[in-house]
Order: sequence, then C-alpha cells, then structure tokens
Amino acid sequence: MKNLHRTFSPCAPGGGFAARILGQTLLALAFTSTVATANAATSMKLALPTARLAPATGTAMSATPISLQASGYVEEEYFVHGKAKRYRIADTLRDAQLIDSGHPYLTRVLVRRPIDPARFNGTVVVEWLNVSLNQDIDFVFGATRELLLREGYAWIGVSTQRNGVEAMKKWNPARYRTLSVAASNIDPTNGKEIDPADPKIMAVGGDVLAWDIFSQVGKQAKRKSSGLLGGLHAKRLIAAAESQSTLKVSTYYNSIQPLHQVYDGFLFYDRSGSLRTDVKAKTIAIGTEIFTALMGYAPQVDTDHQRWWEINGASHFSLDEIEHYVDPFIKRDAAFRDANGRALSLSEITRSKGPCSPDSIYSRVPNGDVMKAALHALNGWIADGPAPASAPRFVVDEQNKYVRDANGQILGGIRTAAQDAPMASNAGIGSGPWFCGPSGNHVDFTPAQLCERYGSHAAYLSRVKAIVSTNVRDGVLLPEEAKQTVDAAQALDFSCTN
Repeated sequence: MKNLHRTFSPCAPGGGFAARILGQTLLALAFTSTVATANAATSMKLALPTARLAPATGTAMSATPISLQASGYVEEEYFVHGKAKRYRIADTLRDAQLIDSGHPYLTRVLVRRPIDPARFNGTVVVEWLNVSLNQDIDFVFGATRELLLREGYAWIGVSTQRNGVEAMKKWNPARYRTLSVAASNIDPTNGKEIDPADPKIMAVGGDVLAWDIFSQVGKQAKRKSSGLLGGLHAKRLIAAAESQSTLKVSTYYNSIQPLHQVYDGFLFYDRSGSLRTDVKAKTIAIGTEIFTALMGYAPQVDTDHQRWWEINGASHFSLDEIEHYVDPFIKRDAAFRDANGRALSLSEITRSKGPCSPDSIYSRVPNGDVMKAALHALNGWIADGPAPASAPRFVVDEQNKYVRDANGQILGGIRTAAQDAPMASNAGIGSGPWFCGPSGNHVDFTPAQLCERYGSHAAYLSRVKAIVSTNVRDGVLLPEEAKQTVDAAQALDFSCTN
C-alpha cells in the first residue's frame, strides 16, 4: 500500500503524470465553479424594462385630482414592459430564493415630476400603489402632496398587483386590455402557492412578479435615459407604501432589497411588518392607533438606520387626505357605484358598509403633516444628513394593550395640536363594521364646548402655538405645516363671554 500510495502521489518521485492530471482536474473544477458562480450572479442580475407612453384612449385611472400645472409639475402615464423573476420567500426575515426568470409582464406606472429640471431635488419617491379596494390608490402621495410639490420631488406610482391591474382593464378595456402581471402561483419544487392570499390584510395573493417589477421600475427610474422622468437624473430613490402595501414592501425590504440594493430609503405609512436590522437602507415607519392593535405587538426599537414613529389620535388615514384627495378621484373614476348606479367615494363606500358610529368618520389628527416631516427627514438622512428624531411611543402593557388616561386617550406617541389642543374629539379606532374601525372618527366641538374647554379663543390659540413649536423643535412637524396649523387655529371662529 505504501508503494501504491507513493506511485500515485503527486508529490512522490515518478508522480508527475498524476500531478498533471490532478492539477488539470483541479483547474477544471475551479473553472466550473467560477462559471457556476458567474451564471448564478447572472441569473440574479436585475433586468431593465422598457417604457412607453400609455395610449391616448381615454384617461388614466387614479390620476391625481389636484392641479399639478400650478406647481410646475406634469403627470404622465407609462406602460412598462419587461421579463420578471419569481422568488420563493420561505422566511420573510431572510433573503428570497430565486425560482426562475423570464416571465413577461406589461404594467403601468404614473409619473408626477417637475417640468423644469432645475426644480428637481434629485429624489424620486416610488410608491407601491395600494389595491385593498381593487383600485390603485396613492395614499402616500395624497398624504405628502404639498411637500412633494414644494420641494421638487419626483414621484412614481407602480401598479404591481393583479387586482389593481385587472380593475384598470375592466374600467377602460380600450386603454388597458393588454396589461398583465400574472404568472403561475405554484412553486415547481414543492407544489405550494408562492404568494398565498391573506384575508387579514385584504391581499388576494398570486402577485409573484410584483417583487421584480418593483425592483425593475426603481432601477429604470435611476437611469437618466430611462424615459420615465423626462430626462431628470435621479440621485436617490425612496420606496413608499401604505397599509396592506407596507406589509408587501416590508417583505420586499427584508427579502428582495438585499439582493439588488435598488432603494436608498423606505417610507412606511401605517406601519410595516418586522424589519431586519442588517439591511442598511434607511427607514421611517409611521404608525397610527389601529395598526399596533392589529399587529398585536409594539414597533421595534430604533437603530442607527431605522425609525418608528406613532401618532396619537391618528386613524388609519386622516380626514384631510381622504376629504381633499382620495374621495375626489375615486368618485370621479366611478369604479364603485351603488345599486342605482351612482358613483361612490371612499367615504361613501365605508358608510355603505356601516353604519359607523359616529358617522363623522376619520380623525382630524393630520397624518400627512407628520408624514411630510418624516419624508423630509428621511431624504436628508439618506443624503448623509442628520438622523431623524426618535419619537415617543404608544404606552402598552405586558399584553401589548394600550394604556389609556382617564379620558380614554392612549398615552404616549407624537402629540399634535389636533389631539392636545383639539377642535374635535378624535378617535383613532372607530366603532362599527368593515372600515369603521381603521377609519376612526371625529366629533367637532360646538363654540360653547370650545369656550368651556379653553375659556377664550386667545387661550386656545396660545395652546396651539405652544404645541406646534414643540413639534417643530422635535422634528415631527415642518415649519410650513406649523404655520398652516396656527393659521387654521386663528381662523377658527368662536368667541366667549365671561
């Protein structure tokens, strides 16, 4: 055995031939390994889609209801075509696993951008459009619209999910009939659904291409020649989402962002799932009263790249963004109608599923004002500016139930003037079926009740100014929204007699 070993040992005398064979074998194995690694890297490489303007047949569904021209902005709708990968997400706190690639899709994106390149601040907010109502709704744009327009952001709304796309095809077949984001929802390795439906968050499931579509649109937006932004050169990308979409995008953050590193920051509007702390993209998650109650656990602790803010008295979406933004375009599009064919707004849809008690749904606590401060802070943060403030959290007990004061208000959280110098009683969680709970409610005080509470209009105004000043100092309110809040308090018409 010794002689046999010596004969074929590459180091032994006479072992040159074996050495050459072994060396060639090792070289071949190394080459094969290199090729396999290169092929794996190629298979995970993010493809770029192509974009073209939507056909001029009818109008865009979910187009903004506000006048963009006055702010020097334009809205355009594009059809985006590409081939997407399917991913297996066995653990939402780990990287996704590639299943396969080459699945064709054609979807639409809405783009709102400054016409003058000099007005562009270099940041694009890419919103995963919410489809809980089976219509694309841009809740983040609606909540932050004033900030986006005054500070020169560009915004892209992406139709990633099937029920939103199918709603467009039904609404205007001539314009949208060619759209498709569908692919098999069955994992070929185990026969299970890749993206199962989740009725708890109103997710229909089967959105297996959504992850790659969201990545590809983001990557395309950063290319000056992409065609999406009219020649604007994007320096920073912020992914944004609201409600059901935040849970989708928090999964994206955990499982897809590490693979492709497309986005520089993430803005979650009510709230997000658990987030990995080893993904370095910066995040701010905004929570209202309903979401911690629904999730059953408090937000994570802040880190050097993650912030969690909670707004006291806030409903899932607030009165301003619904009354002045979402309701007008949903009613205009008329995708939802009553038995008599009358077009319904979101508020009317909610009341039709009620009754909600009281009927004055949505809290007056302005989610959008805090959202604007969060977006402004996040944008500075990803540009190597100071970190956003850490904000006080809702107080919960050992069972993660809210701790409330004698008036039934939750302790803690960001306290705005609308909640601590109120003109109405606000409930972040409403009473009644369907959307009554997350919609919350408000009941406006009468002039007599305002006098009883404050003693005089001057005292009320002084209280508002003090709270607003604290909010600005704490970084959860911007000066522009502070001025609007004080102006509205000044204009509130009530006088008291001694």
